Amino acid sequence: MDVVLVGRDLDAENLPDPPGSDLVRRGAMNTELIVASLSGVVALVSVAYSSRANRKNALLEDALERQTVERHRVLERQDVMSRYRDPLLWAAFDFQSRLYAIAGQGFLRVHFVHQRDQLYATRSTLHVLSEYLGWVEILRRRVYFLDLGNRDANRRIVTLLARIGSILNDDAYEDQHFQLFRSDQRAIGELVIKEGEDGDGCIGYAEFCARLESDPGFAAWFTRLSDSVSGLAAQEGRHPRLVKLQVALMDLIDFLDPDQERFPQKRRFRLKDS
Repeated sequence: MDVVLVGRDLDAENLPDPPGSDLVRRGAMNTELIVASLSGVVALVSVAYSSRANRKNALLEDALERQTVERHRVLERQDVMSRYRDPLLWAAFDFQSRLYAIAGQGFLRVHFVHQRDQLYATRSTLHVLSEYLGWVEILRRRVYFLDLGNRDANRRIVTLLARIGSILNDDAYEDQHFQLFRSDQRAIGELVIKEGEDGDGCIGYAEFCARLESDPGFAAWFTRLSDSVSGLAAQEGRHPRLVKLQVALMDLIDFLDPDQERFPQKRRFRLKDS
């Protein structure tokens, strides 16, 4: 006999939930919440770690940048010392050598015997003086102070340069030979500076002599110094200003070349400053 079902047809959607299905659903939801929470925690930790790593990277980059800047400063300082210290060192050495020869070895008396030698002695003496003043002026213009890496060194070289300038400027000596006021020192330094693509320098001896002959305005600045050379040639005895100048220049040389890389000790002579 056929059985006839009365009421709604039973299909899969209308079947009642099996026992325990609510627990399963709640468990699944709890699992999803746990997973979501863990994901959130991991994300927060990741953000915190990334932030910390970024800060460390930023600090590292900042430190590297400071190191790079400092290296550049060191290289620039070395370049400055190479470009300006060495020429000043050579100019100071040439100047003091001539002073030593004049005051300690009778250089002018020997060379003033013949006219040609007299002209050389005068012009070459004026040139070594003016070249020294030229490099001092270049330093004043370009780097103000010769940066040797620390304040004490900078202060020391400024003191040495000022001392040499003061000896030249001083009018208290018995004779006025090689007396040169500070403004005149700077003016002569300016006159012998020669600008170039690689930076400033000083004119050489040949150009210096040519300008003495062809440029009356240039030569006028050296008239008094030229007379001083002639006066020193005729004067016997000690020359206190020249002695103090030579000693002061040697102090400058010792400071600029402490390891005697340019000028060994055997080439460093000092006049007795009594």
